[in-house]
Amino acid sequence: MPKPMFGDNGSGMHCHQSLWKDGKNLFYDANGYSNLSQTAQYYIGGILKHTPALLALCAPTTNSYKRLVPGYEAPVMMTYSSRNRSACVRIPVYSNTPSSVRIEYRSPDPSANPYLAFSAMLLAGIDGIINKIDPGTPMDIDLFEEEAPDIKQVPGSLDEVLVALEKDYDFLLRGDVFNSEILESYIDWKRKNEVDAIRLRTHPMEYVMYYDV
Repeated sequence: MPKPMFGDNGSGMHCHQSLWKDGKNLFYDANGYSNLSQTAQYYIGGILKHTPALLALCAPTTNSYKRLVPGYEAPVMMTYSSRNRSACVRIPVYSNTPSSVRIEYRSPDPSANPYLAFSAMLLAGIDGIINKIDPGTPMDIDLFEEEAPDIKQVPGSLDEVLVALEKDYDFLLRGDVFNSEILESYIDWKRKNEVDAIRLRTHPMEYVMYYDV
């Protein structure tokens, strides 16, 4: 469960990713930021661009968005960094050999179906490479300070990411990995059986706040 305890850290599923060809790590470049190649940066660009839609598959429960809130090092900022744990994408720096360079996508959580989530992440990254999507400037500062640049945050609810997926799923259709019928059925089921199931029911906290008013 992504956020089982109020006021405590949630449970993430940080996904480490790299692409290889002929025994070579395509994400490595000794001259790049944190030893990242241009290919890796485009891959990150695809992940960040499609994050609102990706989260419908990678953080797919109403409880997921009780974890994805500012604080407790939650990865809510749609940027990348080698140090900042609030960034959606972090670059591990404790080992920088050619074989170990990779990216870490921190926003997914263990409520995700890995068959759907891993496929979607790969397709988003590939879309970034094909379309040479610039991920922007890496952010190695505290993004919650007043002087920090304005960085978009991830959507705040399952309902919002389902809307995002509805508007942005063409990248998932490449190679017939997904199809529109599967995705539309997924969106419809999630809305009826999870979003509405929570939205239409009284929450225990509402009794605390309102019942004796």
